[in-house]
Amino acid sequence: MKIQSSKRIWTGTICICAMAVLCFCLTVKAGDVESMENQSSELKNQLSDINEEIIDIGSEIADTEEKIEETQGEIEKTKEQLAIARHRENEQYEEMKVRIKYMYENDSASLLEVVCEAQNMSDFLNKLDFIQNISEYDREKLEELHKLQTTIADQEKHLTKEQKSQKDMKAKLSTRKKELQAKADQTGADIESLREQIKKIKDEEARKAAEEELKRREAAAKKAAQEAKEKEEKAAQTSKTPSSGGGYDMPSGNGVLTKKKGVNYFNGHRETYYSQKVLPGGGLKIPGRHIASDGTIRDADGYICVASSDYPKGTVVQTSLGAGKVYDTGCASGTIDIYTDW
Repeated sequence: MKIQSSKRIWTGTICICAMAVLCFCLTVKAGDVESMENQSSELKNQLSDINEEIIDIGSEIADTEEKIEETQGEIEKTKEQLAIARHRENEQYEEMKVRIKYMYENDSASLLEVVCEAQNMSDFLNKLDFIQNISEYDREKLEELHKLQTTIADQEKHLTKEQKSQKDMKAKLSTRKKELQAKADQTGADIESLREQIKKIKDEEARKAAEEELKRREAAAKKAAQEAKEKEEKAAQTSKTPSSGGGYDMPSGNGVLTKKKGVNYFNGHRETYYSQKVLPGGGLKIPGRHIASDGTIRDADGYICVASSDYPKGTVVQTSLGAGKVYDTGCASGTIDIYTDW
């Protein structure tokens, strides 16, 4: 039967969902995102099966309601037939009583009329048979009407019983549908809970990865700045004669920005420079501001002071002259403007 099959599916679904919830709790503790995603997929499949069964039950309920309506129509029709049969039986019974009464009250006159009107003995006997047949006809007709009435009444009882059975079936199906809907809601909630847990774990992993990347970049920039500072100090110690550009050594060579070169392309940027001799930069807050041996303006940590419209202030960037930090803006996009004393 379809109902028994649905019941087995329902029982199996409960067991599977219970196991899934238990596994869910254990997996959250373990923090295994891949396992959680697998469980979410399984719960989605179970939810799909539950929804399909809800649709099937809804179809069964609709069919049962249609049968209940049809049975109610048959019951109404049977009641009408029963009322007609009872009416006919009452009419036949009343007519028979009238005839019997007439025969008893006028028995002598009737027999006398029969004798007088009879042409011979055979005619007399025929008329007596006629009277007797009328009585038998009445009795048989009453019996037929009674049997018909009994048959219709039995049919009405059968239809009423069948309708009650159909209504009971509808009530059971409705109860099962509510239970399945509750299970579907709970499964949906479990899926949403898993989704939130997975999102939290992934967000936390992404946050930690971003922190590690930031630390790595800061360490690399600090190392580069330290190397640049050591290089500058070494260059200052080994320099014997200052250049004609103001008492500092300007680097030169391919791929390095110099006063004479003016424009250089390095690490995906266009490098230019602006001089504090032209733009003093009194509004810039540069801690430990000083002129390095290569003529660049640097801060207390040895970072070259640069301007950029592509990075927020405080961002560490790499230039052909070493690590720089953004202190100013206003240059074209894609350009890093190095602050110098050239």
